[in-house]
Amino acid sequence: MKERIRQQWEALGTEDPYWGVLSNPEKQHGGWNKGEFFRTGTEEIGGMLSKASSLGVRLKFDLALDYGCGVGRLSRALSTSFERVIGVDISDAMLTEARSANTSFDNIEFMRNNGSALPLIADGTVDFIYSNIVLQHSPRKIQRSLLREFSRVLRQGGVMIFQTPSHQNLMTIKGLLHFLLGNRVLNIGRALKYGKARVMEMHTFPKSDVLKTLEETGLSVLKVERYDSAGRAFVSYIYFVTKR
Repeated sequence: MKERIRQQWEALGTEDPYWGVLSNPEKQHGGWNKGEFFRTGTEEIGGMLSKASSLGVRLKFDLALDYGCGVGRLSRALSTSFERVIGVDISDAMLTEARSANTSFDNIEFMRNNGSALPLIADGTVDFIYSNIVLQHSPRKIQRSLLREFSRVLRQGGVMIFQTPSHQNLMTIKGLLHFLLGNRVLNIGRALKYGKARVMEMHTFPKSDVLKTLEETGLSVLKVERYDSAGRAFVSYIYFVTKR
């Protein structure tokens, strides 16, 4: 399973990395203007840091982790607030483009992982973890493993913000098809519609299971909000979490 996911993202990172990160239908085949693309990251991180501060936690700005960094859209934005940023991705092709596109940001380190663990990051060293439209591409078992890894590397008092879909929205055609057919069948249609190199699997992780996993790993939930960045076919949430 992990190898299939890695191959999908190597293909996306090779053929159309910016669209692979933000898959606006109008931006395929190199359609993203890079200035516009990276501005979306600045706006997103600015809003999330502001919201985190409003929840009554005192953020430290030493080390941030951008999980599923792709070409560094959010790593670059984080680098203007944090002393150091680590961008982690499963795809060598994405990381190659990230390093090329962010050469002027010398406080970012990009590293590859295996999709389910963070062996190169020490326990309790990260002040802020952020992940949006990333976990949804991995099966539930892997998402659970990653949440445990996030807990391990997050320092006491650190903050984590992440998004993942809870379940399919059965009021939409796409959501119903995902519920009935699953990724194996849908991948055939995705390849026909977008091309073999543009297949993105989608996986849910029920909200109740996410909350149970966070509790088991010693993390405290500050806030949970509906956040449908996965699209209308899914009911997604964004979780604001700290380590007491």
